[in-house]
Amino acid sequence: MTTNIDPATVPDWPAPVVRLTGQGSVEVDGVSLRLPQGLDGAEARGWAVQHVASKYSRLGRSIRVTAIEPDGARIPLIVHTDGTVQAAPEQAPARRRGLRFPSPAPRKGNVSLAKNPGEQREATGKSQARGLIAVGVFLSVIALIAVIVLNVGGSGDPTQAPNSRTQATASAPATPPPANLPKPAPDGWTTRAAWSLPISADITPAVAPNGTVAIVTDKGELAVLDPATGVARWTAEVPDGSSGALVFTRIDDQDVLALSSGQTLSYWPLDGKQHPRATAELPANGGTISFAGDSPLINLDEATAGVITNGKVRTVDLPAKSTALAADGKDVLAADGTGHVWTLSTDQKKPGKGLQLQPPGKDTGKNKGKGKSKKAPAAHLTRVLGVDSKRLAAIWQSGTSTTATVYAARDGKPLATAKAGQDVDISTARSTGELVALGPLLLNTADGTGREATGTTPKAAAAGRIYAIDQQQRTHALTAGSDTVIGGDDVALPLGVADRRALVVADKLGQRMLYALNPGTSGQQPAPGNSGQVEPPQPPGQDQ
Repeated sequence: MTTNIDPATVPDWPAPVVRLTGQGSVEVDGVSLRLPQGLDGAEARGWAVQHVASKYSRLGRSIRVTAIEPDGARIPLIVHTDGTVQAAPEQAPARRRGLRFPSPAPRKGNVSLAKNPGEQREATGKSQARGLIAVGVFLSVIALIAVIVLNVGGSGDPTQAPNSRTQATASAPATPPPANLPKPAPDGWTTRAAWSLPISADITPAVAPNGTVAIVTDKGELAVLDPATGVARWTAEVPDGSSGALVFTRIDDQDVLALSSGQTLSYWPLDGKQHPRATAELPANGGTISFAGDSPLINLDEATAGVITNGKVRTVDLPAKSTALAADGKDVLAADGTGHVWTLSTDQKKPGKGLQLQPPGKDTGKNKGKGKSKKAPAAHLTRVLGVDSKRLAAIWQSGTSTTATVYAARDGKPLATAKAGQDVDISTARSTGELVALGPLLLNTADGTGREATGTTPKAAAAGRIYAIDQQQRTHALTAGSDTVIGGDDVALPLGVADRRALVVADKLGQRMLYALNPGTSGQQPAPGNSGQVEPPQPPGQDQ
């Protein structure tokens, strides 16, 4: 069956060009592809159209394709989602992208100024006839070989080309098309995305706690999106050669979007009508940037850390043998191996004594003299981990028992404690809201409870869930009271939740894509209005 539609309803973009060379290869959008061995003539035409149809199948609608025969004949086509091909108008409007028409010969009055008008008409007629014959042959060939077009989209109609800055449009930007996620979805969401977008393979998107979404497009343009529609609220240029991950953070008491690349940190203010890019250069002797806290923290050598103010790096001296864990504006949270904790400022001249973290279960004096009890082995500190600017965690060892406690950074108050089995790896921290994962231990700082999800390692966190991988490479969705196995290690882990949709990244047909997944009808559902964010990489891009 052949599908025919009004060609005027097919958008100008995309308009891929397929050029048959007749030399064992085909060009698609200027990229030369080697044909499978033994294909030529009609089979080569079919293979070329099948390739371009699959490449653009995520749009879920008919597209324009211009086929160029080895002799130079141009054949404008429309390829439909059901696998059929339709001839496009003989001459599409000149604005069609990918189509080029010769300029008409100059005229004076009703007289053509071409050298030989009669010959010109004859040549034109022959060219048109040759084109019609080629179209007929091409369509019959495609019908015989049954080109397969994967219809994974819906009725979405992206009217803007990816390089939309150079393409004018009279209408408002359209919502990107829906699509199916090509791998298992995280618990609580379906594999059907409300919208999807091609993004840069070199720069990881970000989702802010308030649901704002930021990407770098496949054309290298920074875009802050409306999470409900996927439409760009504003765009900006990204420095050439950038890589890593976008991060929502705060600099100079402003919410900004940051991107660290090499020795330069670029950042854009989120508020206001203008979003000019600012930069801060890291010290020449090196340093790494982490975003565990509310602001960027620059880890430097020789007991020094840095924060960014007014576009410059200001250093903070750390106490001897201490390590900076997180930054909040001008303040730096630091700790040492003995359990001393400091909150240091760029304006502070002396660090002071700091706080001393107390081991879990230590007698504070209230129960002294009220009976005898068996003396427990003394707990000694083995590790201190940063959670964020306001919380940190300490790992204690007592005999064969391992205990993790999360503390308030300002006063050292214990917020939650959990015990683990022997010889567990507690070197990775992830958090979402009040839930903190320390290796296989899950702690709820809202009620002080904790438990062990045996054999798991946390990888991501969003919307009240910790996503962890076990020793069999299965993915778990952990909450304060449940453990749901949601598949193997190919499950798409969410960057965050916005407008009650999970934002995930996956590769499809050779393109890195961002998917906004709808809530599912089974499994644990995201709480209304809840949003969360994966702990940004340290440094950005490290674990992506």
